[in-house]
Amino acid sequence: MTILTIDDIRTKLHDRRLEVVAVATGLHYNTLRHIRDTKQTNVKYDTLEKLSAYFLRDCECVAVANGVSK
Repeated sequence: MTILTIDDIRTKLHDRRLEVVAVATGLHYNTLRHIRDTKQTNVKYDTLEKLSAYFLRDCECVAVANGVSK
């Protein structure tokens, strides 16, 4: 599985509703807010895995909806 960088994740979180991401990933809202709103780079690998899976799955859904296959 591809793991996104913390900067990539931070960028992707800026246009998302954190409540929705929290429910989908099982991460706490405050964890997501802290990653998005601070320059924190010390994030657990497990957290990066969950957020990467969420955003990569989201990209796949958009590609399918647009008729693009892998």
